[in-house]
Amino acid sequence: MGKPRVAIFDLTDCEGCEVVILNSENVDKIVEGVEFVHFRIGQARNEFSEFDIAFIEGAAVTPEEVEFIKKVREHSKVVVALGTCACFGGIAALTNFADAEESKRYVYGEKASAFPTVKVQPLGAHIKVDVMVRGCPISKEDFDGLVSDVFAGRIPREHARPVCIDCKLKENPCLLVNKIPCAGPMSYGGCGAPCPSSNMPCDGCRGPLEVPELNAELELLKKIADEDDITRLFRKYAVVAPYFVTLNGEVKK
Repeated sequence: MGKPRVAIFDLTDCEGCEVVILNSENVDKIVEGVEFVHFRIGQARNEFSEFDIAFIEGAAVTPEEVEFIKKVREHSKVVVALGTCACFGGIAALTNFADAEESKRYVYGEKASAFPTVKVQPLGAHIKVDVMVRGCPISKEDFDGLVSDVFAGRIPREHARPVCIDCKLKENPCLLVNKIPCAGPMSYGGCGAPCPSSNMPCDGCRGPLEVPELNAELELLKKIADEDDITRLFRKYAVVAPYFVTLNGEVKK
């Protein structure tokens, strides 16, 4: 039996999640244990064939990208959404709240019609996604754990703890208690709370919990922030994620 055939693809994104993979202390062990069929920023020779597991980073913002990920799905046993852009649309999804045609005319002028776009959605809105690795960027611990699980034949399990638990473990003072708007109680944890640990509020880059205490959090936030600040808090990364999308206003057609 040969090594698992692995591909890493990127759509519209900053490629930060792939950089995390390249910088992982365990990348040498991963390379030894798999055959990277495609990894554009990691190797010179790449091919499109059949994959045991395909990681897709970024958001599909053009019709061509949507068709491409459908092709990847057809040729992959397991598809992993890699990072917040793939899981929830990420920064690119902010364009859903603007006039896309007007924006394209501003950038491209008379050539705007040559650049068709689509409404930005999570990869899961276009194809079946088997596993999500959250974060902007992902954490190397999450990636290493996922690789270990998948190649050992285990189904990766997502925990259900908020960022607040990470803060408690680090004995961080609560920013909300100090009247600093923070998305920690509603946001998927496991990141180690790097932002609150630096006295910066969590802005939900890993997306919402499956069933966050939405109403309780909003009532608290309304006491310390205005409506625009609350909207901006949840609009940055996971703007089209379930629960967060209800906070983010009107999406342009």
